[in-house]
Amino acid sequence: MTPTRFRLFASLGHGINDLYFFVLPLVLPLLLREFALSYRLAGLVLASFLGVVSVCSYLFGRVSDRFSPWLLLGGGFLLASAGFLVGSLAPVLAAVLPLLAVGAVGAATYHPVVYALIDRLTPHRPGRALGSFEFWGGAAILAMYLGGGALLKALGWRGVLVLVGAPGLAMGALFLAQAAGPPLEPEGRPQAAVPAASGPANATSDLGFFLLSCLLRFLSVTAVINFLPTYLTMERHLSPSLAAYAAAFLFAGGNLSSLLMGRAADRYPPLAVLLVSAGGIAPLIFLFSLPLPLWAALGALFLLGGFQSGGGPAQNVILARLGSRLGRGTVFGLLMAIISLIGALSPALFGLLADRLGLAATMKLFALPALAGWLTLAAFTRVTRRRVVV
Repeated sequence: MTPTRFRLFASLGHGINDLYFFVLPLVLPLLLREFALSYRLAGLVLASFLGVVSVCSYLFGRVSDRFSPWLLLGGGFLLASAGFLVGSLAPVLAAVLPLLAVGAVGAATYHPVVYALIDRLTPHRPGRALGSFEFWGGAAILAMYLGGGALLKALGWRGVLVLVGAPGLAMGALFLAQAAGPPLEPEGRPQAAVPAASGPANATSDLGFFLLSCLLRFLSVTAVINFLPTYLTMERHLSPSLAAYAAAFLFAGGNLSSLLMGRAADRYPPLAVLLVSAGGIAPLIFLFSLPLPLWAALGALFLLGGFQSGGGPAQNVILARLGSRLGRGTVFGLLMAIISLIGALSPALFGLLADRLGLAATMKLFALPALAGWLTLAAFTRVTRRRVVV
């Protein structure tokens, strides 16, 4: 496989894999109605899926440093697609959830393995490569939300699960076919390596400090994204199909921003780029929760998506530098485990609070972890100001 072909496969695979994560929020309003779920139980449905992803992401990240990434990627797609396709046929929620858990195991393989491959194979301009990678994932999610409204209306949640699961069968076969090929070599001339000023102890504490700031930010963002269609349906009184169209504004903003901020992460200090991006998340979540006119709420969603996704390339560049001693797959598997673990807990917590306080009040409260994450990142910036790794 050539580097150009790898980038094509990585982009296509990212789009398909991201659909596995975001299809449940899309269909959640219909699941609420069909199975008479409370917000708390709806949060647990999301939590059960993301909890499995969390555990498996770290495990697959570790083994990806030792085994063929193509076998992991191909097998992951086939397993994820099987879970969603068979799950669409299950008659009751008690049968749907275990099958979605099977899909979650497969979905967990992709991000830690591919992030590690991109970091190894594109050392020249990693921010640009990661920004392009995030763009195609966002493009697939945007297309799903734009078309998802009509599909939900025409096919129901079962039909949408079928459409999301089917492409992974072809993608899995394509990745498995690469296992017998020659290994990929990095392209371009890498930037000169700069030794880190901190020792192993400082490097480990820096990594933990940085991951804490990510954890707090994800706590807010994941809950808001997962409950966004439900919030728009129940609080803004939109139909499920219109709620899907409205939620697309968030992903449209993120799609544009990932390209621009990925390039910025190569020109400017990645930590500064991330600090700017993370700073807009909490105010925009709070703004969105206010009783704004619909056009203003959609504008807030567009900006929220831009700030949330814009920091992704810079975050991953920083993480690769801080975690270079642990192995690429291990570090990115750890990141995805944290993202998924918080993703499992935050919707459940959001649903529990929404049952007691209402959706609007809970949305306001969930701006606070993002603010705490930004403050932690600002403190991290001061601590590491003189270190060349950031």
